[in-house]
Amino acid sequence: MTTSPAPVPSPALKTDPYQEAIGAATGAVNISQTAVGREDWRLAASRWERAIQLLQTVPKDHPQYAVAQHKIPQYQQLLADAKLRGTPPPPPPAAGDATPPFFAAPIKWKAGGIPIIDVRFDGKRTIEMAVDTGASGTLIPYQDARMLNLQPVATKPVAIADGSIVGLPIAPVKSIELDGRIKRNMVVAIAPPSMPIGLLGHDFYDGYDITIKERVVEFRRRDRT
Repeated sequence: MTTSPAPVPSPALKTDPYQEAIGAATGAVNISQTAVGREDWRLAASRWERAIQLLQTVPKDHPQYAVAQHKIPQYQQLLADAKLRGTPPPPPPAAGDATPPFFAAPIKWKAGGIPIIDVRFDGKRTIEMAVDTGASGTLIPYQDARMLNLQPVATKPVAIADGSIVGLPIAPVKSIELDGRIKRNMVVAIAPPSMPIGLLGHDFYDGYDITIKERVVEFRRRDRT
């Protein structure tokens, strides 16, 4: 009886940590470009972490060793940014404002190119608001003001979309909240019934830089020096 020779194991394929790192980094970039929520940014952060780990294993005799060493601090900065965007906001304070370093809102739809997002008022009513960077003050729709039982305290001249100035009632609200950002005891203008969409003004996100992307609006707190 003859026996077949034992199979010779194939030599293990050597992986290139540098190329694997570039692949992980490319994945992180792709996720970042389409990220909407904090889970997306946490996934991007995991890719950056993997890329950094791989770059740190590139041997000194590798032809891309110097490039790998140069990329490590760059990737660490991108990792820190992804972690910042992916960190859930802390519990809201019992009193005072909440000023997270970063918050964002997915765009529900657009009106004439202006993004529309959901914003929560007085902790109980979510209202569609336009993010118009030219709006200095927040304008709440008439019907929503009625549902919140807002009580006008004065009239204020406000510039509307067509450039005209109209007198609108203003009323206090207890709070405005968006993805961990809370501003309390604000005064908002009440829109006429003909304006079904409100405006989120600079008075809510003062101190933040705003970036409007295709699917999300992002707010990053300015560094304080």
